Amino acid sequence: MRVLKRYFALAAALIALGSSRSAQAQARTRARTAYVDRIVQLARDQHLSREEQWIRLMHYRKTLFGNWESEADGEPFFNAVDGKSNPEAELEATVRGFFGPAPRDLKLEHPICRFPARFAWLDEQLHFDWSQLPQVDCKRYREFLNLLRPQGITLVFSSYYLNNPASAFGHTFLRIDQSSKAEDESRELLDYGVDYSATVDTGNAILYAAKGMLGLFPGTFHRVPFYYKVREYSDFESRDLWEYDLELSKKEVDRVVAHIWELGSTYFAYYYLTENCSYHMLAALEVANPKLHLLKGLRTPVIPADTVKALFQNPGLVRRIKYRPSNRTQFRQRMSSLTPGEADAVALLMSDAHARLPANLSTAQQVRVLDAAMDLTDVQLVRDTVKSRAEIDQAGAERQQTLLERRAAYDIQTDEPHYPPPEKQMPHLGHGSQRLGLASGYDHQRGYFHSLGFRLALHDLSDAGAGFPDGSEIEFLPFRLRYYVESPKLSLEELSLIRVKSLTPLARFNRAWSWLVDAGSRRIHDAGCDKCYAAFGRVGGGFSLQPLPFLTVFALGTSELEAPNSSGYFDVFRLAVGPYGGMRMRFGDISTLLVTGQWSYLPGQHPMQTYDISGQLRVSYWKNFALGAEGRVFPRTQSLELTSYMYF
Repeated sequence: MRVLKRYFALAAALIALGSSRSAQAQARTRARTAYVDRIVQLARDQHLSREEQWIRLMHYRKTLFGNWESEADGEPFFNAVDGKSNPEAELEATVRGFFGPAPRDLKLEHPICRFPARFAWLDEQLHFDWSQLPQVDCKRYREFLNLLRPQGITLVFSSYYLNNPASAFGHTFLRIDQSSKAEDESRELLDYGVDYSATVDTGNAILYAAKGMLGLFPGTFHRVPFYYKVREYSDFESRDLWEYDLELSKKEVDRVVAHIWELGSTYFAYYYLTENCSYHMLAALEVANPKLHLLKGLRTPVIPADTVKALFQNPGLVRRIKYRPSNRTQFRQRMSSLTPGEADAVALLMSDAHARLPANLSTAQQVRVLDAAMDLTDVQLVRDTVKSRAEIDQAGAERQQTLLERRAAYDIQTDEPHYPPPEKQMPHLGHGSQRLGLASGYDHQRGYFHSLGFRLALHDLSDAGAGFPDGSEIEFLPFRLRYYVESPKLSLEELSLIRVKSLTPLARFNRAWSWLVDAGSRRIHDAGCDKCYAAFGRVGGGFSLQPLPFLTVFALGTSELEAPNSSGYFDVFRLAVGPYGGMRMRFGDISTLLVTGQWSYLPGQHPMQTYDISGQLRVSYWKNFALGAEGRVFPRTQSLELTSYMYF
């Protein structure tokens, strides 16, 4: 009996203790709920959902009808059901999520761990009582920070690469610096880059272009070792890198890095002309400080070089600029310091790595020759696309190993050449990407006219060369309208979808092709279809020479398919083949003379031949202003016009 009494007493005590603890837990839950309700109300009273920093953290933009909509498309980026289009609901759901339990979806971490940038900013505004927050361990985020060790941020611009349509306009990405001080390049290679790119699911060029224009690729952020990006751009694609070190405080750096972590949970619709790599790099950087305005003023299309210029619209943001030459640039620099005899010895080693060097070369000269030969071998190992991969690796690796062994026999340190940055090619110094041209002129057939020309982007061979690689032309949607005065009529003279030229002068150790691609429509002036309009596509390839520093001559073979509109629709196809060539002379940074000519053979057509000769003289009297004179000769007419250009 006594045992039963003790048992019932113990059971009653446990029940009472459990009830007490349950009551305490319920009380804590009610207190937390009341506290969170007060915090949410405080956020409403302060109108935090309208704050610029919240808008930027969520990537909200105004729609055509004045509503908010986030550019982020992945659902894990939002806490509210309607968070993509409702800033206030998303802010309140985010606050409640911070104080709530972990999500039921085991793949998702607690909101405190998923959204550290939002948490830090809301904590600054609302001063959270941390004792009310759940105890969470953000292990993955801590590992992310330990890996990056952020101390500074650098925006990196990779120069134009015409052989890849996705990079023809250049490319930008961020480097998270492990030191806020200037370090040697070998230390910077250990940093990490943050890249935004499309997840491509097709190798079809036409489908790729269509999906890129329509935003049908998901775009995501990636963390990539910086040495890998250097290898990709500088070594494989021979693209120079321009590094813009940003003046950001440690707190601002941490805020951007925390936001980059948040962006890893979502994706964006990738639009090649608008929401591209450069656009999202600036959007991520804007989170650093509400006073930064990087996206404001950007035009469509968003050109990487224009996003670099946006940095300089915020005074003091760029701390310093560093130039990282590509492997091919480094080789050219080394070769420029060699004598003709030393260059001959380099050629000898490239044909036979075991060849005996000329006896008249001193020890120091032999070292320079071996260094140059090794540099050239490095370039060819990643650039030679003529042979198969197996042949490249075998032959190149054997030559490289032999040269390394021969170089190791000399106990002399390599004299690394100095690579002065080509200041004229700094991307932020270039003219505006869009161009407007107003002209007046005379046509032999139709008399006096006024002309309006416009180009959406970017640069042609007659434009001022500052900020652009020499010999490169890429124009997107250039068109020209004429209004004839004597017989009033508005006439569309040309409209190209894309026009690309790449002139790479031949050199002793560079046999790269020069080439062109042009697709669009234009007016024809020959006996087969005088003054009619035609759709066309043209490709060509050949060679260029640079006999003098200011003179480039080129000769290409072209093939062209035309569809003239002679009776209200495109009813006849014309195939044309023939030579295309010319010369370009640059007179300092002020003026350019470009003369081109094309003769075409039209098999089975009337006429069987046609030609087009053009001469342009353009004088740039200010960064974004130029005057030009252009004359053209066709079989059926000749014209001359004077044009005033404005770049913006």
